[in-house]
Amino acid sequence: MGGIHMLKRSWLPALVTTVFITVGTGCGDECVDQFDCRDKGTAPAGQTFACVENKCELRTLNLPPEEDAGTEVDAGTEVDAGTDGGTSVTCAPACTLTQVCNTTTLTCENVPGIDLVATSAQIAAVLAATDKGAVSLPITNAFVTYIKPPVGTDPSGYFLQAEANGPALFVAGDQAALSGLAVGDRVSVTVTLKDTIDGVRTATTLAAAATVASSGHPVQNLNTATPAGLAVDRSSAADLQTQLAEYESELVSLTGAIAGASASSGSGHVAFNITTAGITTGNANFRLRTPATLASDLDLVQGCNFTLKAGPMWRFTTNAQPSAYNASDLTLSCPAPKLLQARALSSTEVRLTFDRKLNAASVQATDFAISPATAISAATASGAQVTLTTAEQTASTQYTLNVTGQVTDSAGKELDAAAKSATFVGLAPAPTGPSLVINEIDYDNVGTDSAEFIEIYNRGGQAADLSDVLLVLVNGDASATPPRKEYLRFALSDTKDAAGAAATSLPAGGYLVAAPQTFFDSVTLPAGTLRLVIKSASTTTPNSDIIQNGSGDGVGLIQNATGTLIDTVFYENGAQNSTFTITTAAGDKSLNFMEGTRTSASDSTTAAGSLQRVPNGSDTNNNDYDFAFGATVSPGAATP
Repeated sequence: MGGIHMLKRSWLPALVTTVFITVGTGCGDECVDQFDCRDKGTAPAGQTFACVENKCELRTLNLPPEEDAGTEVDAGTEVDAGTDGGTSVTCAPACTLTQVCNTTTLTCENVPGIDLVATSAQIAAVLAATDKGAVSLPITNAFVTYIKPPVGTDPSGYFLQAEANGPALFVAGDQAALSGLAVGDRVSVTVTLKDTIDGVRTATTLAAAATVASSGHPVQNLNTATPAGLAVDRSSAADLQTQLAEYESELVSLTGAIAGASASSGSGHVAFNITTAGITTGNANFRLRTPATLASDLDLVQGCNFTLKAGPMWRFTTNAQPSAYNASDLTLSCPAPKLLQARALSSTEVRLTFDRKLNAASVQATDFAISPATAISAATASGAQVTLTTAEQTASTQYTLNVTGQVTDSAGKELDAAAKSATFVGLAPAPTGPSLVINEIDYDNVGTDSAEFIEIYNRGGQAADLSDVLLVLVNGDASATPPRKEYLRFALSDTKDAAGAAATSLPAGGYLVAAPQTFFDSVTLPAGTLRLVIKSASTTTPNSDIIQNGSGDGVGLIQNATGTLIDTVFYENGAQNSTFTITTAAGDKSLNFMEGTRTSASDSTTAAGSLQRVPNGSDTNNNDYDFAFGATVSPGAATP
């Protein structure tokens, strides 16, 4: 509405609005407010009757020119409801917290009877009330400082405060009024039940929905601004966590830095360790909390500097959590984006990964160059990744990718000059015939190893015959004395489909998962995924600890008739011998289970995930380049 307007609204649970009309004196020219001047009739054009020193007088209206409608930038003291077509008028200078704008006279008027100290005492009484005990505690003339939307399982609600230094109260028990409330409303409520939820003292039940007396008060202004609001810059405060009860639910402003990676902070939320001038060491007891979607949209990361312009001091038990729910609550300055990785997706595609989301409009094919010279015909940006369409690459050739143009992140910041290049290995076109690869291995589950699996993928253009293929598992710590043998082997001829029927071939682009029967009983695999049941050598625990953990172990696919390796992966750093003697239909064969260099990536019992080909199905014949650890397992589907 562009200013502070007098109104009196009451939202009842049935959403019935009652309008209260101020009753005047009715005594000739005498008046209390402009309503008493209505019996003077209609004022001449461009004028109005106003109550001045208890007398009705004609005043000239100072209306904005017609052409200015909708062009003025709101000072931020009230969100325009959009119902006045942009022609509303405001008081200038803006009104203080305890004033309202008379839009007839364009003058600020003091709110009669308002006593903010008394209101603070009423809020304090609610905070001090016994949890879950029936009460009847009124709060009059408090300001709505912030509205907390529903996110995850957190309660939605609003915050009430009267003075800059608090106290403040979170109200979660007024859902009937919530949709009609706005930041800057002056309201009255009666609390009938108070509780403490995860440390936050909360009004959980009200006698009736909040009654709004006036709107648009500049509550989110700093208390040092003109007009003064209720937000206080607490950047220099060193006791925000140690004296959290003194700041709880109050409207705060903070300037600081993101000092750690995001961590889960309740359903739908994340939180970041932060530092400020007053708290110089990041720790889990002092975090900026936001909805996970907002953090993702803003690309909040460690190293970003931020200003929380006005947000509530939330808490979780003893942890201080200044919060932001709107992008407009925060001002950010983050490090320049960096190119982290380049990787061929196919013989004509390269994927670039950056550490921040990019402005897609800043990305063109001409912004990149590849050496040895390789033409780039297209560039498509999505989030923090760019996919380049290239001329045919030469298989196993190392290329260097350089960002040569002005690529920027979503905030408009150009790439770090020292992080504009990366290398990748060229891929050959997908084979036209069958081509089996070990695509994913989860050999070390968190806790008991009862959900291990090996995924085999046919990256070729024709179905692969399974009747003569062996899946062989080797342990690098096996005896050094020849012949060094595998510890388990399984015939892919035992593969079945989801219905239990024998499957003799794996279609082009198809997946086969080798795992214990208990895995198949508990995991829903994508349609079409073939299954091979594998067991350990143990007769008591055949469905767990099947695949060897630790460094220097391997898995291979062998063509039995010829005794040749089809594909293999030797995982984790170590010095173990990777050569083993394998008995095949063609006799004993000495086979090296390491392609290129063993993987530096590893699976572990402390983190869920698996070793995965990146990208899906790629094969440069170098285990370390082809495999990475991924936190999301995908048995029967493309690796993420």
